[in-house]
Amino acid sequence: MAYSTKGLIAGFIATSILSAVMLLLTALGQEDADIVTLIDRFGSIRRLGAWADHFLVGAVLWGAIFAGFEAVTPRAPIWLKGIGFGVLAWLAMMVLFMPAVGAGLFGLTLGIQTPLLMLFLHLIYGAALGVAFSLLDRWSPTPDQAGTR
Repeated sequence: MAYSTKGLIAGFIATSILSAVMLLLTALGQEDADIVTLIDRFGSIRRLGAWADHFLVGAVLWGAIFAGFEAVTPRAPIWLKGIGFGVLAWLAMMVLFMPAVGAGLFGLTLGIQTPLLMLFLHLIYGAALGVAFSLLDRWSPTPDQAGTR
């Protein structure tokens, strides 16, 4: 299986896990954990469109980028690379997305809890991304990588 395919599948799995944790946190009263509401604020898209956007970014964009990231970074456990990648995705969200939705740099206009919750969610996403990618890689090694992991 190609690296890009593994990235897309792992991205979808990780986004699904992230979404479940996000919904659980929201149900427990942590509304700042609701990335979809922030996406909904960004434009004129409705809730369903915000969910679709959330999955497109998590599965397609970040999943594909992670496949390249995993291929070019030094040897390390893939789950650890996933966590590092989650931190990079969190930084991108804090510097690009949060100001775009009017939450300020790092989302600090929403309070300190927002960037901390988002970091927590991105660490979960990154770990899930790395573990899913690793399992896919073991199940179906990339031909040029067969036997090297």
